Amino acid sequence: MRTIGLGLLLAVGLSACSSPAEPVAVWSVEAGPTMPAPTANNAVVAANVDGRPWIFSFMGLGTGKDYRAITRSAYAMDVAEGRWEPLPDVPGSVGRIAPTAQALGGLIYLFGGYSVDADGREISEPAVDVFDVQARQYSRAADMPVPVDDTVSGVWRNRLIFLVSGWSTDDNVNVVQVFDPERNQWAGASPIRGTPVFGHAGAIARDVIVYCGGAKVQAPKTPKYAINTECYRGDINPDDPTRITWRAIAHHPGPARYRAAAGPVRTSGLTGVMFVGGTTNPYNYNGVGYDGQPSEPESTSWIYDINRDAWVAGPATPPTMDHRGLVEAAGAWWTVGGFGPGQAVSGQVTRLSP
Repeated sequence: MRTIGLGLLLAVGLSACSSPAEPVAVWSVEAGPTMPAPTANNAVVAANVDGRPWIFSFMGLGTGKDYRAITRSAYAMDVAEGRWEPLPDVPGSVGRIAPTAQALGGLIYLFGGYSVDADGREISEPAVDVFDVQARQYSRAADMPVPVDDTVSGVWRNRLIFLVSGWSTDDNVNVVQVFDPERNQWAGASPIRGTPVFGHAGAIARDVIVYCGGAKVQAPKTPKYAINTECYRGDINPDDPTRITWRAIAHHPGPARYRAAAGPVRTSGLTGVMFVGGTTNPYNYNGVGYDGQPSEPESTSWIYDINRDAWVAGPATPPTMDHRGLVEAAGAWWTVGGFGPGQAVSGQVTRLSP
C-alpha cells in the first residue's frame, strides 16, 4: 500500500455554509494530558469504566516511523483524573497500524489494521480483538470476512458495528461489513456507490453513515494513489440495516483530506459528523506523500449536519493528521496522537467542547 497545546476559547459559527457568520455555538479547544508515548495511526475509542469516562488507544506507529516502530502497545486515560496508564499489549506477534475500534457493552472491538515486515510487505490483518474494560483482558471474535485497514467504522443503535470500504492487502474494496457482537457474526451490507478508498474519515450519526476523502487508486497514472474528493451519505434502513441507501453529497468547503479524525457529534441543535485535521497529500505511513513530497496536517474542521443536509464550520484546532477516530468523552470530543507539523509522531491530546 502504498506539540502544540492550546488554551483558547474559539467562537465558531455553526451555520450552514451559505451563511457562515451565523453564530450558534462556542467551542473550547484545549490541550489534554499527553500520551505516555507518541503514537500515530492508532485505534482510539472511549468507554465507561465503573461509570467513569475513559479514552483508550491501541497499537499504531511510534517515532521511528518504520516497520520496527509499529507497536502492540495500548494505553488508557482516566478522563476525570487526567492521567494515562499502560494496558496489556494487544495479542499477536507483530504490531498493526491503521486499525479501528468501537465500544459496546463494556467491550472494545479492535478491527484489522495492517502489519509490515522487514521487506516492506504489508498485510491487511483479519483479526478482531476484544478488550474487556473491566477485566483488562483480551479475547478474539470472528475474523473479518474481508480483512481491511484504513477503514471507517461506526456503531449503529448500540447494536451493530459497520466497516465502510478500506484497503485489503492488494487494493481498495467497496464492501460494507456489518458485525453483530451479540451473535459474533458478520453480514454484508449495500456496498458503497463511490470510488473505493483507504484513509477516508467518517462515522455513524443516528441512522446515517457519512464519509469523505481518503486515497483512491489512479494507476497507471503517477503517483499510484491520489486524494479522493468524494463525500457520501448512506441512510441505514432500520428494518433491515444491511440495506443502505447511498447518495453523493457536496464536499465540505475545505480541501479533501486523508487520515482526518472523524466522529459523531451531538450538540444543541446539531446532530452530525465532525471531521478534524487530516492532510491534502496521501502518504503510506512515514508522512511522506506518494508523490515524494512531505505531507503536512490541516488545522480546520467541518461538521456535516444530517438534519439540514449541510456543512457547518467547526473549531480551529492544532494541525494534526494520521488519525483513526474522533471520540466523545465527558461532553467533549478528543483527538489522540497522530502526526503534527513536519511529520512528527505526536502524543498530543486535544479536547474540543461546545
